[in-house]
Amino acid sequence: MKGLIFDNGDILFDASRWRRWLADYLTRHGNPVTYPQLVAIWEKHLVSVYRAKRDYWVAFVDMLSELGIPDDVHSNIIDKAKAKGAELQQQRQPMPMVVETLAALSDQGIRLAVLSDSESGEVGVRKILRQLGVESNFDAVISSADIGLVKPEPAAFQAAADAIDLAIAECGFVGHDVDELQGAREIGLFAIGYNFDPDAPADVYIQHFDELIELVNRQ
Repeated sequence: MKGLIFDNGDILFDASRWRRWLADYLTRHGNPVTYPQLVAIWEKHLVSVYRAKRDYWVAFVDMLSELGIPDDVHSNIIDKAKAKGAELQQQRQPMPMVVETLAALSDQGIRLAVLSDSESGEVGVRKILRQLGVESNFDAVISSADIGLVKPEPAAFQAAADAIDLAIAECGFVGHDVDELQGAREIGLFAIGYNFDPDAPADVYIQHFDELIELVNRQ
């Protein structure tokens, strides 16, 4: 294996905290929704946002409407959500052993890319990586907002492999979502599940991020 393509949120850092807060906030204020229900609905509305075809907060309002939340409380929820998001962004930390592992992989000559479904472009994704202390380890950073493609579309994975000048068969993909890992396998990437959903399909599963070092050396 000559290269690794990484998802960003919930792989390099915990991106679930805001969504968990939101599910709890809505439930406590008379709009019961479970975390899995919220994620499923929100991810559906985010697809067009990630393609840079729709405003993030317009999609957020549409999600609230689909959840049956009255229009007259939307603005208050948005204010609370923005404030909590800003707070959590300041607290963002890398997952355990991410910094050390990425540095070791880079030192070994493994080419590394981030393939992020994001409402911001490469600049925004790089800002997150810089905050985590890992930006310099990546040879390429690809945002869905720039390429108009989202995972698990084959062309999105291909764009990441192309960005690090490797063939798909020479790369692994580190992800957690069911659809993204399945899509990675279907295009021919070696799928590595980390922080994975219970039913996520992968070629191999790791519990600790630094297991990637031994895994890459075995492939």
